[in-house]
Amino acid sequence: MYKFLTFLLLFLFLCGIQAQSYCLEVDFSFDIGLKGGTTQESVYEDETCISRSDWMDKAVPFTNFSGMFRTNNFLFKLNLTLAAPLISGEMEDYDFLIPDNENPSRYAWHTAYLDKDFSCGAEIGYEFLFNYWYITPKIGFQYRSLKWTASDGYLQYPATGQWTGDEQKVYVIGSVASYEQAIWFPYAAVEAGIHYTFPYEGKLQIAVGVGVYPYMWAETNDTHFLRNLQFNNSLSGGLGLNYELTVSFFPEHTNGIGFIIRYKNENILNMKGSATSNETGISSGSLLITEGYGSRIETMQSSYTMGIIIPVYNIGDKS
Repeated sequence: MYKFLTFLLLFLFLCGIQAQSYCLEVDFSFDIGLKGGTTQESVYEDETCISRSDWMDKAVPFTNFSGMFRTNNFLFKLNLTLAAPLISGEMEDYDFLIPDNENPSRYAWHTAYLDKDFSCGAEIGYEFLFNYWYITPKIGFQYRSLKWTASDGYLQYPATGQWTGDEQKVYVIGSVASYEQAIWFPYAAVEAGIHYTFPYEGKLQIAVGVGVYPYMWAETNDTHFLRNLQFNNSLSGGLGLNYELTVSFFPEHTNGIGFIIRYKNENILNMKGSATSNETGISSGSLLITEGYGSRIETMQSSYTMGIIIPVYNIGDKS
C-alpha cells in the first residue's frame, strides 16, 4: 500500500511538470461510502457441494482515493480503496454430508469481523464527445486483498438426518475460522453520460457504466481453528460483471471542485480451482492434495458513495 501511494504522488508530481508543455487536466477525487454483500466459499467433491460458507457484510464504511489525468481525450486513472476493519456482519456455514440430499446436514452461525479489505487498480480510456453526450470505453487491471475472521456464535450438528434449525445450539467463544483471499483480474468497461450546464454556470453530469471481468485469478486461505486445519485454494476463470450510476455536480465559483454520488453493483461468478490442506500448529508443513476435491468463489456486492473532485491542474487548450 505504501509503494502504491508513493507511486500515485509521484505520478501527480510528474503530471504537474509536464503540464507546462501539454494540454493536460489532472483531478484528484476522495470518496467515502458504505458497502455490503455476500462472499460465498464452496467446497466440492466430484461436482457435488459438500460445504459452503457465506461471509455477509452488512454496512462496511470505506474510502476511495483516485488520481486521473486526461490529455487529448485520453484518460489514465489510478485508484486505491480501503475499508475499515470492524465487525462487518455474520458468517453462516453449511455442510452437505447426506448423499443425494441438497439440504444441509449441519449448520453454524458466527459473528464476522472484517480484518482487511484493500484494492488498487489502474485503467486507461478514450472519451468520445457528441455535443452534451460522451462515451468512454476503458480497459484496466485490479488487485484485491480481503480477510475475515468468524468468532463466537453457535453450532447445530444433528446426530442423524438433515439440519432443521430446531436442534440444540452449542455455543462457542473466541475465533472459530478465518478466510483470506487475493484476487486479480483485467477488465473492460464503458461509461456513457451527459453534461448539462445550468444558466448560472453550474454543471451537472449523469453517467452510467458497465464492466466485465473476462478472466480472474485468486488464492485463498481458509483456516478452521477448532479443527486445526488450513485449506489453500488456487482458483481461476469465472466471470465478473458490474454496473454503476454516477451523478456529479460542479457548482459555480468553486474553481472546478465537484461533488459525486455513486451507486455500484458487482457480481463475481463461478471461479473454480483446486484445494490443498494441512494441519496448523506443529506439523511437517507438507500439503495434502485430495483428488476429486475443489473450491468455488461467488460474490455479490453493492456500494453507495459520495465524494469530492479536486482539480490539480487544468493547463492548455482543451478544444
